Amino acid sequence: MRFTSLIAFFGLITSAQASLTATFKSGDTSVTTQVALPALLVTQGESPGTGLAPGPFTAVYQGILSIPKRYRAYFSVESQGTVTLKINGEDVTFIEGKSERLRLNPGETPIEIAYTSPENGSGFFRLYWEERREFPREPIPASAFTTGDKAPLDAAHLFASNNCIQCHAHDFGKSAMPELKYSGPNLTGIGDRTNEAWLTRWIAQPEKLKPTTTMPAMVDHTKPEGAQAAADIGAYLATMSSGKPATKTPDLSLAQKGGEHFHKLGCIACHSKPDADEPDYENGRVPLNNVATKFKGDTLIAFLKNPQEHHEAIKMPNFRFSDEEASSLASYLTKTSTGEHTPDPSEFPPGDAVRGKTLVDSLNCAACHEGLAPSTAKSPNIYDLKDWSAKGCLGPDEKRGKAPRLNLTVEEKKAITPAVLPSLKHDTVEAYTDRQIGALHCASCHNYNGQDPLLSKTHAETKSLLDHITATDERLIQSRPPLTHMGAMLHTSYIENMLLGQVDPGPRPWLEMRMPAFPLHAKHMAHGLGQHHGLAVSEPSREKPADDQVKIGEQLVGMTGYACVTCHAINDKPALAAFEVQGINFGQTHNRLRPGYYHQWMFNPARLVPDTKMPRYTNPDDGTGLRSDILEGDSQKQFEAVRRYIQSISK
Repeated sequence: MRFTSLIAFFGLITSAQASLTATFKSGDTSVTTQVALPALLVTQGESPGTGLAPGPFTAVYQGILSIPKRYRAYFSVESQGTVTLKINGEDVTFIEGKSERLRLNPGETPIEIAYTSPENGSGFFRLYWEERREFPREPIPASAFTTGDKAPLDAAHLFASNNCIQCHAHDFGKSAMPELKYSGPNLTGIGDRTNEAWLTRWIAQPEKLKPTTTMPAMVDHTKPEGAQAAADIGAYLATMSSGKPATKTPDLSLAQKGGEHFHKLGCIACHSKPDADEPDYENGRVPLNNVATKFKGDTLIAFLKNPQEHHEAIKMPNFRFSDEEASSLASYLTKTSTGEHTPDPSEFPPGDAVRGKTLVDSLNCAACHEGLAPSTAKSPNIYDLKDWSAKGCLGPDEKRGKAPRLNLTVEEKKAITPAVLPSLKHDTVEAYTDRQIGALHCASCHNYNGQDPLLSKTHAETKSLLDHITATDERLIQSRPPLTHMGAMLHTSYIENMLLGQVDPGPRPWLEMRMPAFPLHAKHMAHGLGQHHGLAVSEPSREKPADDQVKIGEQLVGMTGYACVTCHAINDKPALAAFEVQGINFGQTHNRLRPGYYHQWMFNPARLVPDTKMPRYTNPDDGTGLRSDILEGDSQKQFEAVRRYIQSISK
């Protein structure tokens, strides 16, 4: 059985989670895609949409507003460029950026936002609404939109993720998709790390061991000559050794502790159990049942400590494991997967390393893998290929010739045509971030645009790994922050440091899970998450807050104000009475939060995170602060004073 679609596996935006259909047009060229929010930011010289060259452009967003009950709402816009809005087919007039009060009936209401950029091709817009009885002015959330349009296959992402460009000469320029530069693992010293039998089976049928792999099958293992070729290549790769003495295998007595870590860290969100009978084809989790047959000695421990060491573009993140964690996890994975490897009906003859070296050269394996001698095999320039579906990699099996067999469905192969080339040449950080949110399994652990994380339904699969623990403290809430608002919530600099694994201490030290590092993707994704919300790069302000605001803010966070210190520590001073709920240390807050999100959160936290334990400190009837005796009950002024106090104690 083959996993049916790499697009489904990568979790790219589909009609289930996309909110709006967006059509970008520049000159005579247009592209249509699915987006979550009516927001946009394009700086001068950047592409407005994947596949479009920089320059003046238009963008039209269409979808359905889902209104839970009758609203009387105002719409407003911030923009550089021209924005027009239609609600239910009627033009909405903005006066100084704000509409008149509009009646929205419960149910579905069509909405269309049209944007025209300035002549230099830069610009931005953000669309807001407010319903004075329900919520203050806020960006319209993704949860308010639906669309009936089905997201098309992302042919550019399929092309890039399958490393097609590694074999074919090209010149896409500086604005090309970053993934085009990614390659496969560095094979230097592969014989020190990996068993020959596993290498042979991997070369023969990679999708059998990992159904979601983008590694193509380079031989036809069903034929005697193909099985021999796989064995020969496996034998040659096994000789690529530094000659160092073999290391000891993991200490299996640590397996029980490793199982605890496996559960507590939520590994089951991205992986099926090491003793699972079948891969999780539906959710595309990476199997672990072949671990014991793959890794030599203690190399699994080294891999867990630094997954990127031999493969910069690997999707496995860096959890910054301690020696104890890596050793015990390796023990658990090795012990539990022993004897559970994927059955292989093929009979492989003994391999010949000399023939294998010749095959590696003729198959141009060096195009994707460092550590091999440059290949004498050459592939044609990508622009010289006309009918991609006639033969070769994307052709039918009987016309594929010596080309590799890609792990793609027939539909996916048909989607990859020469029309994809402009999309490869011009990319945006927003589109890159969308792709990586799927490819890196971000939504497996985090709620994203209203979709529950996969971990919510899979975590119970490994709960039995804690059965031996007689007493556990389950009081502390273990929920993880939603990804939905992350770009609007956090400063760009903080997101980048988080993705680089450089935030220490973490903001939620009580969580058993932890945010891993994705160093290769940090810079682009930090920018892209903000641009999803139409927001520019941001850093925390270094201005000195006014003393009078600081004083009032200190009063408000104290026990005579809103008693924030009950749950929130202030630098080295612990929270007074946090029990089930801890709050993030106020000493970290200023360096984390964008001011706009902070005020939106403070007005009504549950509107942003419905299951939050953070209480509301505004009156639901009129939005005033619950302390009417401070700053005349003006909640905005009160919360700004708190923000300024938090800024004053920031480290």
